[in-house]
Amino acid sequence: MMDRELYRKKLQGCWLGKNVGGTLGMPMEWERAANDVTYYTHESKGKPLANDDLDIQILWLIALEDKGLHIDAKILGEYFNEFMIFTHAEYGTAKTNLRAGLQPPVTGTFNNEFKDSCGSYIRSEIWACIFPGYPELAAKYAYEDAVVDHGNGEGVYAEVFIAAMESAAFYETDIRRLIEIGLSYIPEKCDLYCCIREAIEAYDKGISWKDSREMIMKDYVGHLEWHGIAVEDAEKGYDQGKMGWDVPSNIMIIVFSLLYGKGDFDKSICTAVHYGEDTDCTAGTIASMFGIMYGTDCMDEKWLKPIGNAIVTVSLDPFRLEKKIPHTIDELAERVEKIHNVAMSEFGLDAKAEDFMAPSYFANIYKDLDVVKYEFPYLTVRLDYCGDPVLKKDESKKIRIILSNNSKSINSDRVKVYLYTRDGYQVMPSNEQAVFLTMAHMGSGMKSIEFEISTENIETNIHYFIAEIRFEENKNSHVMTVPFVLLSESGTVVPVEWERKIKGGKVISMPRI
Repeated sequence: MMDRELYRKKLQGCWLGKNVGGTLGMPMEWERAANDVTYYTHESKGKPLANDDLDIQILWLIALEDKGLHIDAKILGEYFNEFMIFTHAEYGTAKTNLRAGLQPPVTGTFNNEFKDSCGSYIRSEIWACIFPGYPELAAKYAYEDAVVDHGNGEGVYAEVFIAAMESAAFYETDIRRLIEIGLSYIPEKCDLYCCIREAIEAYDKGISWKDSREMIMKDYVGHLEWHGIAVEDAEKGYDQGKMGWDVPSNIMIIVFSLLYGKGDFDKSICTAVHYGEDTDCTAGTIASMFGIMYGTDCMDEKWLKPIGNAIVTVSLDPFRLEKKIPHTIDELAERVEKIHNVAMSEFGLDAKAEDFMAPSYFANIYKDLDVVKYEFPYLTVRLDYCGDPVLKKDESKKIRIILSNNSKSINSDRVKVYLYTRDGYQVMPSNEQAVFLTMAHMGSGMKSIEFEISTENIETNIHYFIAEIRFEENKNSHVMTVPFVLLSESGTVVPVEWERKIKGGKVISMPRI
């Protein structure tokens, strides 16, 4: 097992690094320009700049302290909706979906143009710190975290990739090895995996830093609007891109910066800021990773003294959480260590995993990216909306319920599912269906049933349903319920017209509204 003082040193380095990198990159966040920086560019006031990258990890810490380790995306979603006050991009879309009654991962997919953006990988460190040397567990929790607001998007793979790297970094300091560990946890066919591989290949062929930035700008960046684009970048056509397509380019920036940095803290974080884009996130992630690998020994005092030990939040509800938010890095590290200790005991962990690479079965986690999963005694239930969770007038909407017998002691049984609706809805083939299930390992332990719902009344915007599930023998009088909603949607997306202006030597694109 890792020496306790060494673990604490790495914890301290992780969270201080998050503040250092975030503070370095914040003044240039989401500006598309090649930045020439070697140090902080703002006037220091003895505290770090506030940053949501750390804020949401504090929120997850509070959730863990309140609910214990056995939390999932639905619990994290509750805290996200209640206490995270930002309402833009993927955050705002997820909160809107949560308030409507949808559950993760649907909350991160439906109507979400930013599911491929950067909002989740920036909050990966907490899972690595709770599960140091256990990247599989860190990746599993990172998945539950990311799907809340990134659904089935590339943002999910980004957080899993970074969390696995950071967990392994408690014991491994070889950057190439860490990248391969992270890659083993994401699908080879996803866009993020391909982008990372292309970055590594380009680096190995000797591409210069300047040309690597051109490579990213030319082929991988998303749309950027009011933050500003350097005139020379705009003239090259780098002001174009798909809305919300942000995480591939920024993870490539992290990979390139780690490789070019060659183990040098200053060079690595400043290189990340040089690329532009989501600079606080890229520099913050790299600085945290260095802190995990080496503690604060890798950080010159020039980085630490100007920002001190304080934590400054910006995106958490200051009224309801004021007494729960840690005010210093020391307090944060101490509270994370307590959760880590509980995790080591509850999961029976000792030292580190024998192999940091992903086991083959880990890929199965992504099979649930489009379903809402519920765990009950004896039964696992998956709700599949079969597309968007939308009910339209005079059109039937198919819902699939997948039942898995997870019992290790009950051989077989019949399961009844009754779909409760309010008046005015028609359900086909009927409101009640029954299936026969054996135990999962005996061949027929997983079956699906389908309902088709229709109505002539679309006056309400949210349609409420409950699927009641019972074993025919009614084991322990246990009744399982899966509530879900369908939404009424109308309107047609009108393409945005962007008006370009030159301001402060940069191109600003604003929507015509």
